[in-house]
Amino acid sequence: MTGKEDSTYLQRAEGLFELEARLRGTHTRRGSMKQGGCSRLLFPRRDSRQLEAVMINISGGLAAGDQLLGRLTCHEGADLLISAQAHERVYRARPNDAPACVETTCTLAPHARLEWLPHGTILFDGARFNRHMTVDMASSSHFLFYESRIYGRYASSERLQTLSLHDRLSIRRDGRPLVEECTALEDTLIQSVLQHPAMGHKARLDATLIMVAPEVARFLPKIRPLLAELGKGSSFAASCWNDTLIIRGLAQSNWDVEQLMGRLLPILREGRPMPTGWRL
Repeated sequence: MTGKEDSTYLQRAEGLFELEARLRGTHTRRGSMKQGGCSRLLFPRRDSRQLEAVMINISGGLAAGDQLLGRLTCHEGADLLISAQAHERVYRARPNDAPACVETTCTLAPHARLEWLPHGTILFDGARFNRHMTVDMASSSHFLFYESRIYGRYASSERLQTLSLHDRLSIRRDGRPLVEECTALEDTLIQSVLQHPAMGHKARLDATLIMVAPEVARFLPKIRPLLAELGKGSSFAASCWNDTLIIRGLAQSNWDVEQLMGRLLPILREGRPMPTGWRL
């Protein structure tokens, strides 16, 4: 098979995971669950009332044309943590290949809690990637979201030249739009975007943390001093309105970002145990 042949003749991965979390007594337990293709969910043993599910992509990364579909449901009072085994990798695609696609739908009943805390996504040079997460939540529920995007394998001296990225997070609370977070970077000149002082400012990755919960503004006085302590090469800021806290920033080192999250998350999660994969 030559590189000129149509991508439909190449093997592509498909994955599906569905999970319901239910409160039983004082602990959250699994309800119905479905998994298939390249997607797996593992459940570490934890001394916690919270249920943790670790996402695994057994195909080893995302190639052009791969499709992953996830659905999470937190019933009333349930407390669910979603983490990941490792950073997701999005591999180089040919110019005419279809993008790798990931879609996740989350539903939170009243007084439910969902924490989405995977490791970041590494975008290889020439990657084509579409991702969309949709969250429907009640005003009394809690949603914590963290994602980082790493532009190129900088430890291997890779310099991103082309990229097609469409990344979107949609949050609705009580049926009304609350957050619409969209990032679109298309094809050529990606390096000029990352290098421009008003855009990437020579950053190698970006990170976004969003928390939607009643009275979430109470965390700001503890968070802002930590952001101010960041060294050269990292720049983060926090804002809060309408019970929605957003922290976003740019950095040159993934290690610096993980160290920052190691300090921020215990505050926002009020002392809950860190995700299993984050403690290794």
